[in-house]
Amino acid sequence: MLKEYKAEQIRNIAIIGHGGTGKSTLFDAMLMAGGKIDRIGNPNQGTLTSDYDEDEKKKMMSIRSALGFVEIDGVKINIIDTPGTADFIGEARAAIQVAEAVVLVVDSVDGVQIETEKAWRYLAERGIPRIIFVNKMDKERASYQKVMDNLKSAFKANIAPLSVPAGEGEKFNGIIDILQMKLQTSKPGAKDVTVGEVPADMKAKAEEERNKLIEVAAEADDALIEKFLEGGTLTDEEVRRGVQVQLASGKLQPVVCGSSLSAVGVKNLLQVVKEFVPSPKMGAEYVGHDPDDAAKEIKVQSGEGGPLAAVVWKTYIDQYAGRFTYLKVISGSLLPDSEVLNANKKYKERTSKVYSMIGNKQEDAPKINAGDIGVVVKLDKTSTGDTLCDSKSPVAIDLIQLPNPVFSYAIEMVNKADVDKVGQFFNRVTEENPTLTYAHNAETAESVLSGMGEIQLGIVLNALKEKNKIEVVTREPRVPYRETITKKAESNYRHKKQSGGHGQFGEVYIRLAPRQRGSGFEFKETIFGGAIPKQYIPGVEKGLVEALEEGVLGKFPVVDVEVELYDGKYHDVDSSELSFKIAARTAFKMGMEKAGPQLLEPVMDVSIYVDKEFMGDILSDVTSRRGKVLGMDSGDDSGGGVSVIRAQIPLAEMLRYSIDLRGMTSGKATFEMKFSHYDPISGREADNVLAARRKLLEEEAAK
Repeated sequence: MLKEYKAEQIRNIAIIGHGGTGKSTLFDAMLMAGGKIDRIGNPNQGTLTSDYDEDEKKKMMSIRSALGFVEIDGVKINIIDTPGTADFIGEARAAIQVAEAVVLVVDSVDGVQIETEKAWRYLAERGIPRIIFVNKMDKERASYQKVMDNLKSAFKANIAPLSVPAGEGEKFNGIIDILQMKLQTSKPGAKDVTVGEVPADMKAKAEEERNKLIEVAAEADDALIEKFLEGGTLTDEEVRRGVQVQLASGKLQPVVCGSSLSAVGVKNLLQVVKEFVPSPKMGAEYVGHDPDDAAKEIKVQSGEGGPLAAVVWKTYIDQYAGRFTYLKVISGSLLPDSEVLNANKKYKERTSKVYSMIGNKQEDAPKINAGDIGVVVKLDKTSTGDTLCDSKSPVAIDLIQLPNPVFSYAIEMVNKADVDKVGQFFNRVTEENPTLTYAHNAETAESVLSGMGEIQLGIVLNALKEKNKIEVVTREPRVPYRETITKKAESNYRHKKQSGGHGQFGEVYIRLAPRQRGSGFEFKETIFGGAIPKQYIPGVEKGLVEALEEGVLGKFPVVDVEVELYDGKYHDVDSSELSFKIAARTAFKMGMEKAGPQLLEPVMDVSIYVDKEFMGDILSDVTSRRGKVLGMDSGDDSGGGVSVIRAQIPLAEMLRYSIDLRGMTSGKATFEMKFSHYDPISGREADNVLAARRKLLEEEAAK
């Protein structure tokens, strides 16, 4: 069993970066250097520790994040390997939110790529410390200096090396530790490192880099900068302290280098993580809320002494071993064989054993203390984003924030009898991966599966077919259009019906007026003199709300309308709430016809990350999609790098964008989007929408 670790003995890091930069190989190399595995796996042979799922082995790519750890000099380093493909960015984002720092892996030839740029922006916005690992220094055409120049120009950040390569490409045989001014070499794939003197022909370069590092480290506090400016020499310990402070504050992004495939430079990376990555900060304040009242804020102070609060950042469901719940303890300790409260589900769970993980292999842990990351198995209802806590101190901490889906399929069953089975399958899949959603959209009358891209949805649908033997048909989902009005109008309607006995009677006079976009529906009544008795007013409002469900153009929902009930008539015997509901509903339809009905379409905020070589094509394409460019962030000054285009584009034009963008740029661009607002649509576009809507309604009526 593992020893127990306190917060100051723990380092939590996530390995992130563009796909193909060698993250999963680096994960293995770190585990091997830390003595947890015997050899580095091979993606072609399906032997990587982190890619243990059958889909990952088949596609030779990471689909899910994986957890591992090493123990070095009394310090436990938790390492989370994350996918680099945009379709699985949710896994990376969740891991980042439970790590104190990240190792950003960059290819020694390709330098800064799309997902590198996206990750950097995300990390910089949140002030998360970054260590850059320049990987594959043994690759043909590797150039450390070119990558350094690329990093500095792309990110305009304070980047300084803690190690530099001894040779490049075929001549790469080790790294020079700038802090110790020692050469570290090792045989490819070996755990042991040989430490020697810096070669004479590299000494000047190493000294130059060390002097730059000392200058950056001196800026950590007033005492160090004063000593440096007065010409004093900073001790090794002072330099280390300065680097540690600067990294934690986000003012320095140190760079180390090596080769994950041959494990050269990996021990140096682990040492850098151990020495410079901040331990989980005890006393830090997390904001949560009362499970019974989301508006009631509760602050949780991290530390071992408080009541338990642990956040679930990943769920993995194995068809044989069951549910694996990955969590980070914020406060208190999670013990084996104990009862905890799932604050989000308001459900009590029972833990059995608690574990640390090496890929999909479990190692028993005595408990998981505050600041540590671990796993519990076979919980009943707990899923990603939930908080497990002490039932006497209930709190839900909304730590895990994931990106919005950008690609969707409408799902139709080939065999209608499979509806329940499909629902159960997607419920399990969405529990495991919250960036996927599956829901019936009553507005468009279809079931929609949404996620981060075509690859992600393709894997899910293939599992449905291959493992569950269920066939479905997919198509583009329908766009949820709306209707509104553009001018004021008045309308009245008398509902009168006699059928023996009590009849029905209700007459209403209403005024319609447009409201500001996004403000919804508002009902007013200004009845005087009892023209309509108070007990019938709710019936009028109910009728109007029902009328909003179907507009007069294409039977789309109606939004952003104010309706004033200002007069009416009633009958002592025949009037009822139902009569006034029917009268109001009809009066609204009649009034809307006169109030300039208008079609609205959803518009999305879109951020497109693209290599500068494709900028012109993408801008032209945005315009062709009726989009509006709001701004651009250019790449580096050398003419290369990644640019970001911010635009607003109608949802109707974005249904296949994931596929189209990949085709336009050979996969060298990605995008994110979220709903912004509804905009009017007219002319040929509106005519086409309404024609398609009429055809759909006719087909459904004929069934």
